[in-house]
Amino acid sequence: MSDTESNTAAPPGNTIPIEAATATDMRTDAAAGENNNTSQGAPRSLFPGIALLVLSLLFALVLALAFGTAWMLLEGRSREAILAQRVAALETAVQQKQDSLGELSVRLEQELSAGIGGLETTLGQQTAQLTQSLQSMEVQLAEQQKELARFSANDRESWLLAETGHLLRLANQRLVMAGDPIAAQALLDSADSVLRELDDPALHAVRAAVAADVAELRAVPKVDVEGIYLRLAALIEQADGLVIFQFPQQPAPASEEAAQDWRDRLQQGYKAALSQLSDYIIIRRRDTPMQALMDPQWEGLVRLNLRMLLEQAQIAVLSGNQMLYGASLEQALHWVSQFEDADAATAEAIAAQVRHLATLTIQIPQPNISRSQQAMDEAMAQRAQAGGEQ
Repeated sequence: MSDTESNTAAPPGNTIPIEAATATDMRTDAAAGENNNTSQGAPRSLFPGIALLVLSLLFALVLALAFGTAWMLLEGRSREAILAQRVAALETAVQQKQDSLGELSVRLEQELSAGIGGLETTLGQQTAQLTQSLQSMEVQLAEQQKELARFSANDRESWLLAETGHLLRLANQRLVMAGDPIAAQALLDSADSVLRELDDPALHAVRAAVAADVAELRAVPKVDVEGIYLRLAALIEQADGLVIFQFPQQPAPASEEAAQDWRDRLQQGYKAALSQLSDYIIIRRRDTPMQALMDPQWEGLVRLNLRMLLEQAQIAVLSGNQMLYGASLEQALHWVSQFEDADAATAEAIAAQVRHLATLTIQIPQPNISRSQQAMDEAMAQRAQAGGEQ
């Protein structure tokens, strides 16, 4: 049975049909409405509209929430799909990287194995070469040791004799070229020590000649070249302070008291005029000889000449030139005398030192020490002749 038939059928008993009840209710509501219109008015008619509006808003809100939820679900599923794709891509890339790393590690192991094998081969070859070089060096060293073992005492004596001859030649050159008997004597003493070490009776004549040459060198007077040079240097420094021309120092005028009247002022003016005039006019006595004063501009030239002469004497001392030494000091005395009028004390002290230095002898005849070298040459010739006869 349908719903319409059930609503229109009249139930048994006292049950009122639905349509009749509905019509009765409507009439009752209309009557009630007409009765209540006078008391409630318009508010009752607005309640259904408000309820309808609220229901519409609630329905719209539910629809919006349902749409938002559906959209969020769709978006979440889309993002989940994208993330799944990315994860799959990353897994694929990682797998590829792992495969590449595996291939690279295999390749590196192969290259490392090949390099180690080549290095071992190279090291083996180099080790073999070094071993051969060491063996050849050991052979050469053994041969050299054998050669050294072959040397006899005669070969050592030959070396010592050659050293002795060289020392004797150096002693002669030192004495002739440099004029240094001290160095020549030291070289002769060294040669004599070598001859003493040889202890060969055949070299007795050589040692005798060396002893004679040393005795002659010891008899040579010693010249203090360094001391003379330093004394001349001190004189050069002292000569730089000599003065030829010097202006006389005028005494400072005494302060005068202030004039009391016109007579005192006139007297002070007269004294001042006389003092000013005395600065321009010099009065000398005619009975005393007059000495010409040297021009101040020549003072530096005279001092320079004196300095150059003393330096020239220093060079003569170092070279042992007695003639140049004496001539330089003699000319220096002449230029020192130019300072006697202006600086008598200093000039006299310098002149005394120059005269004393002029008396010294700086050039001493050197002895002839070639006898030892001649004796050594003769001994070597005899030794060579004896060896040839053997």
